[in-house]
Amino acid sequence: MLAKAEKCPVSEEYRSLAERLPSIAESAPLTFCGMSACIDATIKISDLEPFLNDACPPEAIAFASMLKQRAARGVGGEVRVEWPEGPTWLTERLSPRYSLGGTGPHAAWVLSTLGADAILNLEDRSRHMLSKLPEAVLLVEDGKLVSSGKASARGTRRANIFIFEYTAGIAIGNVVPRRSTRIIVRFDDPGLEHDSDFEAFTRDHAAIAGSGLVAGFSAIPEEMLDSELERVFSLTRAWAAAGLKTIHLEMSGFQSAPPRDRIVDVIPGSGLTSIGMSHSEFLDMHPRGIELHDLPRAMSAMGEWLGLRRVCVHADQWAVSVTRDNPEIERQALMMGCLLASSRAAAGQPVAPSNIPGHAHFDPLPFGSASGPEGWNTVIVPSPYVARPVTTLGLGDTFTAGCLLILGVQGCTRAKD
Repeated sequence: MLAKAEKCPVSEEYRSLAERLPSIAESAPLTFCGMSACIDATIKISDLEPFLNDACPPEAIAFASMLKQRAARGVGGEVRVEWPEGPTWLTERLSPRYSLGGTGPHAAWVLSTLGADAILNLEDRSRHMLSKLPEAVLLVEDGKLVSSGKASARGTRRANIFIFEYTAGIAIGNVVPRRSTRIIVRFDDPGLEHDSDFEAFTRDHAAIAGSGLVAGFSAIPEEMLDSELERVFSLTRAWAAAGLKTIHLEMSGFQSAPPRDRIVDVIPGSGLTSIGMSHSEFLDMHPRGIELHDLPRAMSAMGEWLGLRRVCVHADQWAVSVTRDNPEIERQALMMGCLLASSRAAAGQPVAPSNIPGHAHFDPLPFGSASGPEGWNTVIVPSPYVARPVTTLGLGDTFTAGCLLILGVQGCTRAKD
């Protein structure tokens, strides 16, 4: 392991990419960001400890135990908890930090921070939601694009999603986590946003957009899953038919395999070109296990099976894709994702970085980039790793936004050529 990122030759590549970021963002075409949104109520798990005593309801004790067990294993992910009184109990005793939530909203937040145009799919335009939405994020209202700061309030406010963060080396009772991350907790299934204005506008303007993002399927109630998949993938098929080059599905953690597998089963023919997920989420899809050196082979097999051009997996210290497209463009996409995620980890919010964080470091890669069978190229890059981030919230979404920024710009360049 290198103690300082600036001592690693790849740091010069990152510095050069950061220097070019303003011009890249300025030239970026529209990005479509969907399909779920929420307000996150963020709490440090360690802050919960003082409220755990014999007078607590048993649900609170069981809930805290679940969080600590995941922290001890270094697991983040997303869980659904059956405790109807949980949100009230937690809010009355703690002071959550409220912010914009959801993969699509976080991606739109990041891109708009950089100066790139991002359109958000948003049904919930309550004052609670709009108050947390960065003003530069674009919404569709009466067929026209408006900044969120000028959007009219409407719709029904959704319940908050709770985020529990923990930091490597900071004790939670008798547990000392070795990894920094967050656990997303849903106390109900809010479902996806139904923004008819977004759907109509993006169908009409897909030909001039750079990329489209769909995510949030883990929050769909089971009885609505099939109809929601048909609705969303009807939209992505329309995007593809209009010529949108990159249509990306970002997976998330599922508590059980059946709904996740149902989503995967209908990906072929959906218009999607790309799929991404964390390393742990990829491993969850392969219960027999995969050795790290076999990851590219398993990823290309997934790409073949699902009829995609790109499969991406991101971890704390590296990111890897298998792609049928230009490997150098993919390298730039992965590096942009890592640069933005690392910078957000260090700053605590989306930023336009001028370099990698000074206290980041690079770890050795588990394998190298290579040309593979059946036209698949493996591309892997080291991430500037921040061991003790200010926040872990939205880092995967930020990574995804960075990838889509590069892929969107290059997709439009190819279309013009």
